[in-house]
Amino acid sequence: MNSIILNQRISILMSFLLVILTSCTSIKLISDYDELTDKKIVALQEKVTGFVVKIRDEIGTDKAKYVNYKPFYQEVKVDMETLKIRTNAIDNNKIVQDQVATLAKYIDNLERVHKLGFTDVSEIDLINSQCNTIFTALTKLQLGLKRGEKK
Repeated sequence: MNSIILNQRISILMSFLLVILTSCTSIKLISDYDELTDKKIVALQEKVTGFVVKIRDEIGTDKAKYVNYKPFYQEVKVDMETLKIRTNAIDNNKIVQDQVATLAKYIDNLERVHKLGFTDVSEIDLINSQCNTIFTALTKLQLGLKRGEKK
């Protein structure tokens, strides 16, 4: 009699375990791939890279002054706000939101240093390296999400 009760309990527990395991497959820890976010990240990365290439050649001249690049920073700030709003509107997107926030901090640092005036290429190279690290992380995540996308 005890073995019958034990077998019933085991069967019930196994049923609960099966239900729990199958229900876990629908839990999403991160958002789906968002093509618009991906395109915005790539466009922003291209804009920043274009700036870096141009400013590196101009350091030491009047062309490199902040006032000449104010429109660039305004455009980048608009792009960053658009990206923040887009990533904040997507559920389960905290990782991307955090990466975008980090990128915004590095862009702010770039602008602060530029306002002081670049004296050496190494200054922009350091900030650019940090920005590239964030862009790489954002891009890798977007590519990973894209590979996981169901067609």
